[in-house]
Amino acid sequence: MLQLPVREAVLDKGWMQLEDLMGGDAAVIRGARICYQSTARSAMADARLIERLMSSTPRHNTVFEHAVFRFAAKCPLFVARQWMRHRICTFNEKSLRYCAADREYYVPDVERGRDAYCAHMEASFDLYESLVQQGWPKEQARGVLGTAVYTEFIWTVNAWSLMNWLEKRLDAGAQAEHRAYAEAAMSLFEKAMPITAGAFTTSVLNR
Repeated sequence: MLQLPVREAVLDKGWMQLEDLMGGDAAVIRGARICYQSTARSAMADARLIERLMSSTPRHNTVFEHAVFRFAAKCPLFVARQWMRHRICTFNEKSLRYCAADREYYVPDVERGRDAYCAHMEASFDLYESLVQQGWPKEQARGVLGTAVYTEFIWTVNAWSLMNWLEKRLDAGAQAEHRAYAEAAMSLFEKAMPITAGAFTTSVLNR
């Protein structure tokens, strides 16, 4: 039994955390077997069924939608904005209208220009904090902050939509920072739904 929450560190200050899970591999089996009112003769039969559902063309997406994850993530704003383009899910994000921005920002692992980059980010936070102290509403003062600032959000997503996101964001052409979160999510997926994740890895990712 997986003990939750489980967290994976990502980038320099970020993380991906699995907070809750409904159903798991058993939910996929239940969704599939109700169609035929069938029962498994062995645990291996259930595993083979998931593998068959995953490798079929077209894939049987509805059975995978019965397993649901609630993740939390801490990532740069630019990663979050890419992430939230995937709309078959539910997001709730830390609001910089109501909360003060923490002085945390992503610093890429690049030597050239690093000092200038960090100086700019620090100056933007100095200005932000000065504006707030002068009475500016936080939702207006936040306009001076860059997209490397860290944000946090909750992400509730079913297993089918998770795999859709993983297939796109694990691709070599995806932005490296976003791909790092997909790698962390894949690790959590493997822990939570080992049979489904294994079938996905073999049949879809071809790993």
